[in-house]
Amino acid sequence: MREIKNVAMYLRLSRDEENQGIDTVLANHRMTLINFCNQNKWKYTVYQEIASSYDMVREKLNEMLEKVKQDEYDAVVVMDVDRLSRNDYDASVIFKMLSDSSTAIVTPDKTYNWDNDGDNLLLKIQSIVAAQEYKQIKKRMQRGKQFATEQGYWVHGTPPLGYDKDSETRKLVPNDEAKHAQFIFNSIIEGKTVSDVYHELNRMGVKTRTNSKFAFNSIMRIVTNEVYKGTIVSNRYIAKDKQKPKSEWIYTHNAHEPIVDEQRWSKANKIVNTYSFSAPRSKNKIYPTTKLIVCGNCGKYQGAQLAHTGKLYLKICSRCKNRSFLYEPILKQIKAEIKNYVPTIIDEIKRVEQSNNVSEVEYKKQQIEQRIQKATTALNKLLPLYEEDFIDLKQFKERKDLREQEIKELQLELQQVIQEDPKDKIADLKEMKARIEYLLNNWKCLDGEGLTDEQVNRSLHFIIERIIWTYLKGKDASPNLNIVYRT
Repeated sequence: MREIKNVAMYLRLSRDEENQGIDTVLANHRMTLINFCNQNKWKYTVYQEIASSYDMVREKLNEMLEKVKQDEYDAVVVMDVDRLSRNDYDASVIFKMLSDSSTAIVTPDKTYNWDNDGDNLLLKIQSIVAAQEYKQIKKRMQRGKQFATEQGYWVHGTPPLGYDKDSETRKLVPNDEAKHAQFIFNSIIEGKTVSDVYHELNRMGVKTRTNSKFAFNSIMRIVTNEVYKGTIVSNRYIAKDKQKPKSEWIYTHNAHEPIVDEQRWSKANKIVNTYSFSAPRSKNKIYPTTKLIVCGNCGKYQGAQLAHTGKLYLKICSRCKNRSFLYEPILKQIKAEIKNYVPTIIDEIKRVEQSNNVSEVEYKKQQIEQRIQKATTALNKLLPLYEEDFIDLKQFKERKDLREQEIKELQLELQQVIQEDPKDKIADLKEMKARIEYLLNNWKCLDGEGLTDEQVNRSLHFIIERIIWTYLKGKDASPNLNIVYRT
């Protein structure tokens, strides 16, 4: 091992592990390592950050490792080896970088020499133990966070716009900014686009929770956030931005006072999820079929374009060369087919209305809701039983896991029953019929009257999922248009 003269000092914390405040703990670690380096008369460079050890996406760690690869340091000084990583895979990557450059790892208690087989083995064992310890700590924290969420407590960082966290109840309570959130939902329901809404808020000088101007994404985050209807959604992420399947999400309903009711929240979400109302990029015009017509061969969107002759055409597919066609005849065919679809909707409404399962669905919903309430009450009684020593920790965990699983399964069952509710189906069909009739009465295709192209596009997105266009090469080929309606 080479003589140590110049070292990199790496300091990392992700949370207040010693309950003294994260800045205080880091300052104490820093002072300890500085004194340690001074005692050994080592020159040092400090790399300090507050970051998780989950992965290597850490600015200061990577900055230090780049210098290590350039052979700038004789050693890396840390409080403990697990400060470098608690992920066994990443630890092996970091160890290899250090070993390849003969850069030792030094803690106040030990110097790890890469030429020593015993030190190499010890590092591997310590990294495995650290990884397992990290997993257990993370699991306990997740369980605690999940239990608090199920009680309706807010444990998810800064509350969203319109809410504060009550220090006594630990629940969300609406504040004076709730009116801004209500304005957003009301505006979307009244037919304003997302871009209309955020421009209007910015003109009025309203700020986001972080005191920034509103933008498209900030409006979308508010509208799609179930917190505003009194629901907390948890167990959504495996790690960072990697989501779990929706079937594994856990919903805590009636967790706090809603800012908008369930009906208005659902209506606003249906609108924004039907069509993206983002402002068109510069010089990008919205046509009636924008993001609706897809190539029947490869699935790529085919937009419209204005030729030098002044006529509008459907673009040739850039991927497979699915052929072009005059745009107006396509629009007229789409309009005619939508008109012919109205009787199908009327027949479906009659069919659903004549079905006899309305009372059966209501009965099923009531029974499931009663079972959820019973299971939730039983779950809430477990903690007092454990605190009073009527059950031990193992029994508490086992019973809690069983009740949580039972509630989760019942909530999924309830959602399935709700989706089968004929009243909701009838309401959706009637709304689609009204939308189609409004569109047919006000859409004048390309004659410049009635609805704008963007308004037509918005309506079409509500009615249609996609339009499949196929026009193969060859003399005998003919264009084919197939509409897939939203059901």
